[in-house]
Amino acid sequence: MSEIAILAPMPTISRALGAALDPERRAVRFGPSEAPEERNARIRRNDPAPGMVIRLQPDAPSAAVVAEAKRVLPQLERAMMPPPSGSQTGAALRMLEKLNASVASPVGPDTLRMRACFLAEAGADLPAAAWDQAVDRKLLRAFKFMPSVAEIVEILEAEIQPLRDKIARVRLVSQFERIAADRTERPDPAEIERRKVALAELQSAAEAQANEDREIRDFGMWMPAGAEGKAGLELAGILRSHLATLDGPKLRITLERIEALERNAAILAQLATFEATENRA
Repeated sequence: MSEIAILAPMPTISRALGAALDPERRAVRFGPSEAPEERNARIRRNDPAPGMVIRLQPDAPSAAVVAEAKRVLPQLERAMMPPPSGSQTGAALRMLEKLNASVASPVGPDTLRMRACFLAEAGADLPAAAWDQAVDRKLLRAFKFMPSVAEIVEILEAEIQPLRDKIARVRLVSQFERIAADRTERPDPAEIERRKVALAELQSAAEAQANEDREIRDFGMWMPAGAEGKAGLELAGILRSHLATLDGPKLRITLERIEALERNAAILAQLATFEATENRA
């Protein structure tokens, strides 16, 4: 396996910091619970959640936890940036070599290298965290047969949002300031204004993320009449034919879906052409 396939590892987070990052650690639920399928169906109906969840004020993080958050935050933020140019191919080859040795349908070395090139191209805009070695284990557990490039990219993309949420929580912990117990004086006007600005920025970011999540939930799986059961370029064509009737977030998200469908179809077509050429040879 190529040595250049090993990217900078993700930072290790201690158990104490991990506990401080858990958004559910101080939540108390009253009333009936619901299964994931019931929750998804309720959200589609826009019904209120059953029962009630009370979120208690979390314990203040210790000085050691705050120091650790400040130390790992730059590493986590770098993990959200694209890796150095060319390293995606090495990481893709590393992943595919492991998969090829574990699936029931291994491919030849030439096909493996070509798939690695296509995987690196399809995931060129993914952050470095998506190529971390920890993702290899998820791929090994996910597939019994050699998957398509598009299927692998879906798993790599699934790594992004959880890391983005973790970074936001680490940033909050790193910004925590402990006030001495005997300190009773009122902050000066400049400090009050700084806190107001910081709070407004956090609220604005949270609202923007909530709006984006809501738009994706509302429009990310929208299917016009006649598109049921369609996929790939056929689905992209049907969605494109309805663009004139869309506007706002629905139009933006539908355009992103069309681009993703057409990009994946082009990659699969290239791979099929290569495999057909190899078979004739």
